[in-house]
Amino acid sequence: MPKTFNPIQPFFVVNTNRYYKKLAPNSPFVHFYSFNVDAGDPTNSAALPNGCVDLLFNYTDTKAEGYLCGFVTKIDALKFPRGSRCFGVRFKPGYLPERLGVSLPDTLGEHLSLSDLPGGLELLERVSEINDLAKLKDLVNNFIGGRWRAHDLLLQFIAEVEECGGLLRIDELEKRTLYSARYIHRVFNDNMGLSPKAFTKYVRFQQLINEMNKTVRPCLADLAIKSGYYDQPHFSREFKDLTTLTPLEYLGVVDVERYSQKLVYV
Repeated sequence: MPKTFNPIQPFFVVNTNRYYKKLAPNSPFVHFYSFNVDAGDPTNSAALPNGCVDLLFNYTDTKAEGYLCGFVTKIDALKFPRGSRCFGVRFKPGYLPERLGVSLPDTLGEHLSLSDLPGGLELLERVSEINDLAKLKDLVNNFIGGRWRAHDLLLQFIAEVEECGGLLRIDELEKRTLYSARYIHRVFNDNMGLSPKAFTKYVRFQQLINEMNKTVRPCLADLAIKSGYYDQPHFSREFKDLTTLTPLEYLGVVDVERYSQKLVYV
């Protein structure tokens, strides 16, 4: 059975008492989200690799900021002032709104200020005046319109990787798509800024933390095998490389027992 890829940022959830999500099935969006920074420690806020780009707004009574946050290859510290509000939209891997005037490789590891992007300053001003997720969703939808930067062949390769939960070698991708490994590498690098091997690693990692976040006392050895790692040391090394935490430390920070209770689907 194909796996459903659910790219998440769990440390956003850590720092709030309620994380509101509005799913966007059958569209280039993963979901829209909003939360107040009213729990946890804002210094722990961080973005983890997930292969996605986010349009992220953070605002207080006196200041509003907006960024196009490119996908990261390692943990990327984000500091949200306590008491601030956040609103964002996550785009599916391989998608970026055409009207923002940048490509996916341009965003890799970057926080591009909306004030420097076409129409971004006006959008930021309008978003800062609204605190209703449904209205914010409509506002961003109207701003983006229906034109996307999305390479059809890249999307096909991404779909194959996601279907296998990141457990897909390049030779297997060759057989599934009938394209050579060299050409597959070129499509990924030119249109995403990542190698196919790197992207499959992030999909596998995201599948793993989704499993960890919904299991109170997961057996890490079993999870390592299920997630395609050679052994537990390999699993632990890669996990710490991507998060700066050991798997046990991660479970302590995220607090799995409360994690799902904070998620509110609207």
